[in-house]
Order: sequence, then structure tokens, then C-alpha cells
Amino acid sequence: MTPTNDSKATVSVLYCNTIKMRTLTLAACLATATAAVHTAPFVPNEEMFRDWLAEGGETIYNPSSFPEVRLKVAKRIAQMASDTLKDQASMYNLMSWFGRGSGIDATTLAADLERLGESESLDGFVRVSKEVADSHYAALNRKQEEGAPYRPLGKNEYPYWNFIPSIPGAAKDGETFTFTNEGCKQNVVSAARNGSELVITFKGDDCSPIHSGDVYLLTTVKGVHFMKVGFLEKEHEIRWSMANLTQAEAYDITTKGVRVFAFPHDEVELVVNILATVNLFLQPEAGKYPDFPDEKVEKANVDFLTKYAQIQPPMVPRGPINESNPTNVDPDLIQTGDFIGVIRLDGLDPMLAWAMGSTTGHTTIAVRDATTNELFVCESTTNSSYWPTNGVQKTPYTTWIKQAEAAGYNAVWAPLDPAQRAKLNVTAMWEFFSTVEGLQYGYHTLLWGWIDTVADNYPCVAPDYKHCLQWGHVEVLFPLVSAVVPAVGELIFNEAWNFRLNTTGLNAPEMYMHAETVLNISSNTIPTIVERDEWMYHTTRYGKPVVGKSMVCCVFVCNMWKHGGLFGDTDFNCGEMTNLDDYDLDIFDKTKMNDGRPDVCKQKDPNNQNCQLVGPYTLNFNHYNEAPVYNHMAENCASWTPGVGPNYWGAGKQQGTC
Repeated sequence: MTPTNDSKATVSVLYCNTIKMRTLTLAACLATATAAVHTAPFVPNEEMFRDWLAEGGETIYNPSSFPEVRLKVAKRIAQMASDTLKDQASMYNLMSWFGRGSGIDATTLAADLERLGESESLDGFVRVSKEVADSHYAALNRKQEEGAPYRPLGKNEYPYWNFIPSIPGAAKDGETFTFTNEGCKQNVVSAARNGSELVITFKGDDCSPIHSGDVYLLTTVKGVHFMKVGFLEKEHEIRWSMANLTQAEAYDITTKGVRVFAFPHDEVELVVNILATVNLFLQPEAGKYPDFPDEKVEKANVDFLTKYAQIQPPMVPRGPINESNPTNVDPDLIQTGDFIGVIRLDGLDPMLAWAMGSTTGHTTIAVRDATTNELFVCESTTNSSYWPTNGVQKTPYTTWIKQAEAAGYNAVWAPLDPAQRAKLNVTAMWEFFSTVEGLQYGYHTLLWGWIDTVADNYPCVAPDYKHCLQWGHVEVLFPLVSAVVPAVGELIFNEAWNFRLNTTGLNAPEMYMHAETVLNISSNTIPTIVERDEWMYHTTRYGKPVVGKSMVCCVFVCNMWKHGGLFGDTDFNCGEMTNLDDYDLDIFDKTKMNDGRPDVCKQKDPNNQNCQLVGPYTLNFNHYNEAPVYNHMAENCASWTPGVGPNYWGAGKQQGTC
């Protein structure tokens, strides 16, 4: 029997039509659905994480190296997602799903689907599927090379991060909640304590037989359980163990229950969206220095920024996109205190820009030697496949611009206003720099400068912006990260959150309980507490353990300005500043914008208000040079409105009140 050509044909029908291979009638097969009983949760740990990576041929040699962990986890997820699609039913559905949204003509699509349906073996099916997929990719690439706008392969133009789940409720002892989903329109979840177990009953009803099933993650701060509810799998009983819990873990499940995360879309679309997102970060030659971004990866990242961050004007090629296209600005024009903003189209910078509301993912500052007048670029960054030096560093400008070209940076120069520059004490700036040079990049504070509010800073997914990252995700994700990679948990949030609660050595569940039972504040307010510049973290300097400042790029730039006297006695914390908060300040030279730029800049980039130094794509600063300098600035600023979209520039910024 040839599988149905319906683009929404799902695992339920496809399983019966294809996998059972004519042994049952369709009606008899669909009638085999039974209730499922699950034992939960799965409790991840560090050893399991290492084994999971090893199964994909990956090994993390330095768990404290966030770039290494990030790259290898992304590669492993991409591998898993690809493997998931290699079963016959999913591959057939995938090809149909891809083809109907990719502009492939109907005759070609029908022929491809017929070839898939005639495959007699799984190996043959996978081989034909790959041939079909390759032909579709080739056709799409030809269209894009001919000038058609970039779009991801498949029917969904918004796949990036389009797997962030909603949180319809939590299973708590003695309580019931209901909600709707795509596959099953009516879902009822209830829970009752039975000895050392919380018995959760999950029932789906009004389930579509042509939907592969709704995918769920049930989770607490201790463990997780994945589950699918659909036409063949309507009823589930989950026996969630409450044995061997710490006091904080018991508090969590008793007061907050087992959270139910509902992933959007069916299995195939979900996996495709994960692949599209992971591939924003994966360079074909990642790990090989210097590592210029791949053209297709750059195009995907521009597509992501245009649709999700609503960057205007959109980034467009300023020359061959596989070249750095330097402007050759005279270095003598660049002076102490000038700002250089950067974005590299590698997944990470665009993700940070989307979250922060900026058009950059990295910031640097120009400083001249007080004695020799040599120009340096000072920054806080990390060594990687595209950058050779780690931590807080200074690089001669002539060296830095060559490295920026090799790295595929898009970099824009913003001259400081002469009156503002006159406030700077260059000696004081270098004195501060000497106390922090060599410190590790500020992973401890990476996320917390831009989380100012409980709900209005977490990014949302286009096009309707109704699916947003939430505190509910972070609340359970971070303890689980600590369980599998303790060094990353300590680096990213543990110490920062302990500072906020005036505690020492508590883990995430313990901090949640302490906040709510001792301090009488909700745990969701922990990230919103102001990052204090006086906080000193356990970090490294030139690779050796020290206690010192933890500064991401924009925080470092702010500190250089602040210690140089630019802000006078303004009372605020640089730890709260984001990329946008740096360059939206009204401190830059208006006479050097637009027509006031050097001729070489106007010729190279006629439509940029600033001077772009290098890069394959145009980079424009949003809300450049608009914000006042005020006490406690950037401490309570919203950046997103769920269900509406980006709100990077609210009244609080304009009035100097947030």
C-alpha cells in the first residue's frame, strides 16, 4: 500500500499504512491504541551527559569552556535530530512536508513521493529520501543564487527557535487542569499522591488521526520525562517518584508540581525546527582557525535577524559575502573612547542581539596609549575558532582589523562626541584596564544585565510572538544543566544568583526555596535583581584562578568609560548595560554621522549613518545616540511584549526612568 500523499499524514496513519506493511487493515491497526503507564522521572547526571556525547563521537575536554560545550552540544543535537528523521514514516512525512512548502512544482513533487512510496526496504527508503532532499535543496539554492529572497527549506518560514514549548500547567497533588493542543483538542491532567509517588493521569481527547501526536516534556528541577499524546496514545499514567529528594527538591514538586511543557507542532516539524536553529550555529569548518562564516549560515542568520529581531534596515551584502570588504579607514581618525560595534553571523551573536534588542552581538572600545599614541582596540571576549586571544585584552588596531577581517566580523565605528571625549582621563582608563587585563570573559553576568523584568525581557518567536521563553523554562532548565555540566552551571548562574540573595554556595533549587520561604520574594524575581559592579566572582586571570570582576563585552566598555570619568557622578551599575545600552547613549558625535563621515565611508556604504570598517553585510545601529545618561539607568527596562513583538525602545528609555 502506498502511503497517503497528505502533507499532514502522521505517524498514526503512516505507521499503520507503511510500517505494519499490510498486516492489518487501517481500521484494525488504529484500534490497537492502548493506555500507557510510565515510570518517571529520568534523572540526568554528568556521566550520562558524557556518554550521550560519546555516542555521537564528541568529547568535552574542558567542561569550564563554554564555547567548547556549546559547539559540541549543538553538533550532537543536530546529529540526533537527523537520526530521528531516518525512520520510514518520518522521512516520508518530512519529504512531503518539505516539498509542499518549498515551491517545488507539483509534477516533480508527485514523482518524488511516488518513488518514496515504492521503496521496499528501509535502506532504500533512506537513500531515495536523501536523493529527493538533495534535489530540493539544489533547486532552492539555484533560486537563491538567481536573486530570490532567502527562505528556509520547507513550508515554515519561521523555524528558528520554534520549538520553545508553552507551559499550559503543572500537575499538583489533588489538582486538575485542562488545555487544548494541535493534535488533541481536549487534554485533562490530574495528579494524586500515592505513597512516595505522584501519580499523574494525562488524557487526550478529540485527537486527529492524521496528526503524529503532541509532544510533551514533564519536568521538575530534579528530572524529566518525554511523552507523546495522540490518536494512538491518548491515555497515560505517569508514576513520578518523590523518593530520595532533597528538602529543596521536595519543596519544588510539592509547591510547584510537575510542569507540563507542550511543544508546538508535530514531531516532524518540531525536529526540523530544531535542526534549522542548531544549524545557525554550526559552521562546516568549525574549529579551524581562522574560521570565516559559511555563506549559507550567514544567509540563514540574516533571515533570522530580519524576521525575529525586526532589524531595520535589513542587513544586505556590501560586496562579495565570502569576503571581508574592508573600508580602509585612516586609523588616525579613530580616537580614545570611540566605540566599535560588531556582529558575526554565526548564530551566537544574532541570538544575543535578538534577546538584548541590539543589532550587535559584541562591543569594543578604542583607546590610544597615553605616551606613544598607538591605537589599541580593548575588549572582553573569548578565544575560539575565529579569535586567538582569551579574556580582557588589548590588540593594536592594525592587528585587530586584520583579525576582524579573517573572522568575518561586521564592524562599525562610532566616534565619541568631542565634548564627551574631553571628560576622559586616559591615564585612569589604562589604570583600570591594568587591573582587569587577562580576566576571563564575563560568563557569570552574560544573561543577567538584560533580564530586568519578570516577563518582558525573555525573547519571543516570530511571527506572532506568542511563544516566548519564560521564567518557567529557566527555573527547571538551569538546575538540570547543573546536574549534567556542573562547571557550566556555576559559571552561568549559580554565583550570580547567590550574590543577589546574599547567600553562599546554594544550588538553584535551594535558592528558589530560600527566596520564597526566607526572603518572601518570588523566585522569578531573582534574575531581575540589579547586577552590582562591586561583586567579585570566582574566575580566572590568564588561566589561573582569581577573584575579580566578571564583564561581558558591553559591561567592559561601559567600565572603561566610567573609570575614565565619562559619566561623572552618575549613580548606576555598568553590570546592567547591554550592547544596545552602550551605543544608544547620547554621547556620540552627531557631526560625524551620515554626510559628516569620511568620504571613504560614504563611498563604501552610502546609506549607513555610521562608518562600517569591515564586513560582508551592512550593519546599522538601532536607536543610536538617543538615550540620556541618568541615575540607575538600564535597571528596569522592558524589551519584549509577548504577543506583540520586540519593544526595545520603550518610554522608560526615552524618559530616563527604567
